[in-house]
Amino acid sequence: MLTKLICRVVHLSSRHPWVVLGAFALLVLLAGLYTARHFAINTDVAKLIEADTPWTRRDAAIAAAFPNRSDTTLAVVRAPAPEFAAQAARELAERLHAQPQRFHSVSLGAGSEFFRHNGLLYLDLPQLQTLSGQLLDARPLLNALARDPSLRGLANLLSVSLLTPLQTGQLTLPGMAPLLWRSADTVEGVLVGRPAALSWQNLVDADPAAVEPGLVEVRPALDYSELLPGAPSSEAIRAAARDLRLHERYGAGVALTGPIPLSDDEFASLQEGSPLTGALPVVVVLVLLWRALRATKLVLALCLVMLGGLVLTAALGLLMVGALNLISVAFAILFVGLGIDFGIQFGMRFRELRREIPSTHAALLAAARAIALPLALAAAATALGFLAFLPTAYRGVAELGQIAGVGILFVALPACLTVLPALIQLIDPPPSRAAPGYPWLAPVDRALQTHRRTLLAATLALVIAGIPLLWRLEFDFNPLHLKNPRSESMATLASLSRGTDIGIDNVQVLAASLADAQAMAARLERLPEVGGAMTAASLIPEAQPEKLQAVAAVAARLLPVLAQQPAAPATDPQRVAALRTAAQALRNAALDHPGPGAAPARRLSRALTALANADAAARERAERALAGPLRLALDTLRLALQPGPVTLATLPAEMKGSWIAADGRALVDVSPKRAPGTGPTGQRKADSEDHGDQRLQRFTDAVLRVAPEASGGPISVRHAADLIVEAFVQAALLAVLTITLLLWLSFRRFGDVMLTMLPLLVSSLVTLEACVLLGIELNFANIIALPLLLGVGVAFKIYYIMAWRAGHPAQLEHPLTQAIILSAAATGTAFGSLWLSNHAGTASMGKLLALSLVCTLIGAVFFQPILLGKPRVSPPSPRSEEKTP
Repeated sequence: MLTKLICRVVHLSSRHPWVVLGAFALLVLLAGLYTARHFAINTDVAKLIEADTPWTRRDAAIAAAFPNRSDTTLAVVRAPAPEFAAQAARELAERLHAQPQRFHSVSLGAGSEFFRHNGLLYLDLPQLQTLSGQLLDARPLLNALARDPSLRGLANLLSVSLLTPLQTGQLTLPGMAPLLWRSADTVEGVLVGRPAALSWQNLVDADPAAVEPGLVEVRPALDYSELLPGAPSSEAIRAAARDLRLHERYGAGVALTGPIPLSDDEFASLQEGSPLTGALPVVVVLVLLWRALRATKLVLALCLVMLGGLVLTAALGLLMVGALNLISVAFAILFVGLGIDFGIQFGMRFRELRREIPSTHAALLAAARAIALPLALAAAATALGFLAFLPTAYRGVAELGQIAGVGILFVALPACLTVLPALIQLIDPPPSRAAPGYPWLAPVDRALQTHRRTLLAATLALVIAGIPLLWRLEFDFNPLHLKNPRSESMATLASLSRGTDIGIDNVQVLAASLADAQAMAARLERLPEVGGAMTAASLIPEAQPEKLQAVAAVAARLLPVLAQQPAAPATDPQRVAALRTAAQALRNAALDHPGPGAAPARRLSRALTALANADAAARERAERALAGPLRLALDTLRLALQPGPVTLATLPAEMKGSWIAADGRALVDVSPKRAPGTGPTGQRKADSEDHGDQRLQRFTDAVLRVAPEASGGPISVRHAADLIVEAFVQAALLAVLTITLLLWLSFRRFGDVMLTMLPLLVSSLVTLEACVLLGIELNFANIIALPLLLGVGVAFKIYYIMAWRAGHPAQLEHPLTQAIILSAAATGTAFGSLWLSNHAGTASMGKLLALSLVCTLIGAVFFQPILLGKPRVSPPSPRSEEKTP
């Protein structure tokens, strides 16, 4: 009945082609208008999984209690000196804070005014006492710097305040070498126009080479109906940096990272690509279509059908799901790839029969009679492979499966059986001169059939022998590995994580009260896998009376020095004179004190001489590079020497609100112990016995044993990965079950069902075994290839089994083999084009799709023929298929 119905449809379509084409054009036009008006993409990755589980409820509870901790953007401000970076960050934060309609909150973290005043209280008492001694010893130096914090004052400092103690033995030239080297670096940078600055903060830092960036964390207003929800806020941050002239004034650059820029860059990388990489797959597909159809007009007809069908599928998809997501947007490539398969199968069967049947109309009917059932079964089986995801919690793929399944079954297949025949009837192509098929492979067919049992046994033995490899198949649970490592957000994250603990791998526990949070933190900190556990109580410094007393003692000696009125600004001739004097004094010091410190003294002397001989603009730049950080450092020290007692009541409301919710619940933030030399989760450490992912797994296991209610970070990622794997297992079992039932209803022979499903199982096993051998890990993105393998794989097997049941031998020389190979090549090119993407997840998807199609094709054209053997009945003649329905 199905065959008769399809033949009747093809008959009517070819008899009334203009009616069919007019109706199709009208539908496409209406669908295009609907798509244009209702097109929407929800880029919120949190919506890709829809599950009501304990871990999702815990994540939601923390997000609701502490909204400022989610959906954030981190502006990383880097400058030649940390003083410049901190000042640029403060100015940027102030500008962003004035835009409440775009930014819900703006935070400077450790660079806030609170920590600038009270930062010394967070040092250990011995460390604070050591620093206090250093500051008191530096009182004469600070006095000279505060008296004249300018280029002139610094030059005078070198020639008098430092070199006089050098002569008396209070200082040594080797001891001054770091300062001299850094000063020379700064002056030379100024002379060549390179951003440079001398950090005075580093004179008392434990790590003088460190240049800490300034960090501004914002929570922007987002619109998930936009392709890039964070793009307006990101552009606002960059515009603020431009308006403030941060680069010109401080040599500062601003880079963005954090959840929002990472998500935006991920979607943007999907759109990137050169015109060549985008055009190349299209050209290859067109060449393959021409090889299959051998007529330019037929190729054009099939392309028009696919483009129109794509518009119809897009409209249906938006009608069903409302808005596409980051995964379901891939329906376009899936539709085109699979639709091409149907078009090639129908077109090549028509081309084959047209050589023997003089009438185009009769050849179309014969092709429809021959291809109706296998094409319908293949479409139904492929659709079932995708629709199997509908009952799962992986909403991203479920919606993709829904759109692709409906598009295949209700758009691609009907279009190939109505619009394509109508176009072929209008084109009325002449018979092809070349017969389809590979007759030169006839000897290979005979060899395969002669050694059929041996080849079957060897193939199955090889596949079964590879099954132990499946225990080594890895799933990469790290979502950062799917992002473009060259994007600004990922490069910034990697750079930042190498020197700063930004908590990307931290997990959280929501406690009923601060007391409960402190008790939980104490238990967690005893775990060897835990690096630290913070609560709101961690913001209250210990031993405050002793520390306040120590700071007060230093403040009594230094605040009068820091508060003195600086000298009047120097004129340019005064700068030149001071520079020449300092250069001469350094040359004399190098002559009088040969040894390790002489080289940097001579180098700085030459640099200062060159600066004195340069134009006034160069000296203005030097003023900013040398004296600018000095003035900022003096201001910072002045603030740091005026702390006050810190209690929960005196904490800034925004800071306190990040740790204690309005209802009194408190947060525990737990960080893993970092192995020496390791980077963030997103970085792989080659040849490491302690792989970062394994270390994080031990960390999460240890935390969950003590705090089963912990969530966030790697815990949520692991739960999401388990849910996704479970969804794919469920979908795979459902797909196999429904496809098997479909084949049983169609074939009514259990043996024929097994002859169809066994090669599919073999191809699936070979694909997974090849992943292990080629080092391909499964991940959140490329796992989508597995249901596609079921759908496309069973389609190829159905073509063969139906031809074999009709009496046609399943041989390599048969035209059906050429149709399957060309169809697989075209589909593989469409899917494999994803491999060229800059997006790591999409590229891995394309790689696994290409591999799975290769394995499926080998299973179809090699394993299936030797499994089937000779057909049970003789094939009908083409003339017997020429009857009109």
